[in-house]
Amino acid sequence: MKITDSLKALVNNDLKNNFVNCDNKEEISNNISSIIKNHLKSLTSNKYKIIVEILLNENKRQGINVSTKLFYNKQSDFFFKECIDYFHLIQKKKHKLQDICNDE
Repeated sequence: MKITDSLKALVNNDLKNNFVNCDNKEEISNNISSIIKNHLKSLTSNKYKIIVEILLNENKRQGINVSTKLFYNKQSDFFFKECIDYFHLIQKKKHKLQDICNDE
């Protein structure tokens, strides 16, 4: 599916950068939501209603349960879900900075 593949690429590239470059949670969720909506509108010629739900959860070694009820037609609608692990992104950023410092 073209849209799903495109969204996965968007999540793996552009959206991860928004997490690493910003500490304001409201700004992160607004930016990510706008990026996803604009991306989908460009793929669908602005023909469909697009709903983007962003959930940010601070990892304090606690679990989280999320319940969402969706009503959609499997033949004409679709649901996309992706998880970005912010902790691993920060660790990668720290390692890159350490590598740069060690090279100098």
